[in-house]
Amino acid sequence: MFIPVVFCGGQYNHLIVRALRELGVESRLVPMTTIKLEGLEAMEVDGLVMGGGPYSVRDGLEQFGDLPRIIMEANFPIFGICLTHQLIGKLLGGEIVKGSKPEFGKITVYVIDKDDILRGLSPSFEAWASHNDEVVRTSKESFEVLAHSDFCSVEALKDRRRPIYGVQFHIEVADTPRGKEVLSNFIEVCRR
Repeated sequence: MFIPVVFCGGQYNHLIVRALRELGVESRLVPMTTIKLEGLEAMEVDGLVMGGGPYSVRDGLEQFGDLPRIIMEANFPIFGICLTHQLIGKLLGGEIVKGSKPEFGKITVYVIDKDDILRGLSPSFEAWASHNDEVVRTSKESFEVLAHSDFCSVEALKDRRRPIYGVQFHIEVADTPRGKEVLSNFIEVCRR
């Protein structure tokens, strides 16, 4: 099984690769600026994880290279973390805003729907967050909200039609003790 990680400039992106390898999955970082859908298809990936980074979706989508097209057209499961969770939310009809209270540090994530990626984690768990922006729901109903926190209404989401997921918090750091379970759940989605 091969699940690469898109490097979006985030300081924790390499930890996602390490966590995938510890879970028995082949992985490596691929740069956001050069990765193309055709390249991923040629690599015969089983899924794709996209890391966080210092950008803002509010500054426009052109900075993300081919990622928007990959998210909208790929035939394999996709999982976005932090920044790329926001990118998924935007592409699925959500609005990205500067949070009324940015989250930096430990938070409690409250599970609304266990679905696939949050299986076994309800009703709540501790996680590490580090973000200013957040996804807010709009009248478009193309995604389902899976979890929230005290200050962020969309901590986890799922595309209603395809296996595309996003989480606002960082699953790859030690301060999210059950983060590997979330990643393991995504691997199970990729095995289907």
